[in-house]
Amino acid sequence: MKNERVGRDQLAALGVTVIVASLAVGFLAIGCGQQQSETATTETGTIQSADAGKAPVAANTAASATGIKETTPQAGRAADAAGDSMPPDVLAKASADYVTPGEIVEITAQGTPDVVEVILKDGGGKTQPLHYDQAAAAWRARYRVPLHPATERFGLSVTAKNAQKLQQRVWVFLQVREAAVGEAAGTAAEPDSQ
Repeated sequence: MKNERVGRDQLAALGVTVIVASLAVGFLAIGCGQQQSETATTETGTIQSADAGKAPVAANTAASATGIKETTPQAGRAADAAGDSMPPDVLAKASADYVTPGEIVEITAQGTPDVVEVILKDGGGKTQPLHYDQAAAAWRARYRVPLHPATERFGLSVTAKNAQKLQQRVWVFLQVREAAVGEAAGTAAEPDSQ
């Protein structure tokens, strides 16, 4: 008797689940039907809808974009523009890894062809542009190590930008020689002791 009741309860639960699922599918079908009844036309790469204030459904947008891609010359330019919307790539290095205070170091950066500007920044707020050297096909700048660096190891950020103002940043780290740091600290301490 108990088994029959459990069986009926399970059957009733299954029936309710089927009904709810059917209703959900019905509502989705009605919603999709409304979106399909909207008129969309393609003219020179633009999509116009009867309800201009409504956002198009992702499936309709994808289908329309596919149609544009296959039929209009603007599609090639749109695809090229999408490829240009990535930030540039850049690699940077210093002429020396170990430096002394006051030393001039050359910073060299190589970037992808879409790079239009490269900026060098240090932790002290100093900013300077790198200049493009066509003979070397690289961006270059000279940087003077501060006389009193805050730490023994510090980083310089090298930021490359493209025409769309997208940017990529890499870091170049310089290690200040310990002997030079001790000498600089000793020189700074002498005037205070007199």
